[in-house]
Amino acid sequence: MPLIILGLLVVIGIVIYALANRKQSEEVDTRTVRERYPHVFEKIDEKIDQMKKGANYTIIDDDEEDAADPDDVNAKYRDNDGHTLHFPDDAEIEKRKRNIH
Repeated sequence: MPLIILGLLVVIGIVIYALANRKQSEEVDTRTVRERYPHVFEKIDEKIDQMKKGANYTIIDDDEEDAADPDDVNAKYRDNDGHTLHFPDDAEIEKRKRNIH
C-alpha cells in the first residue's frame, strides 16, 4: 500500500512538472541578448573604450631575443615565441614525474 501511494505521488509530480514546462515553452522570449539587456552591453562598450584610451602599445623587435634561463627545465619544449609547449619525446617519464596514469 505505501508503494502505491508513493507511485501516485511520483506520477502527480511528473504531471505537474510537464505542465510547468509546457507553460514555460509557450512564453519563450525570442529577442536577442543585446535587445534584452542593452544596459549591460553599453557598460561593456564603455569599458572597452576606456581600456583602448589607456592602453600603451610597444613594438618589440623580433631580432632581440632574451638569453635563455639556464634554470628553465622546459626551454627545450618551447618555440621561439616562448609560449608553445610541444609534446615531449619522453612522455612516459613525464607522466611518472607528474603522477599521471
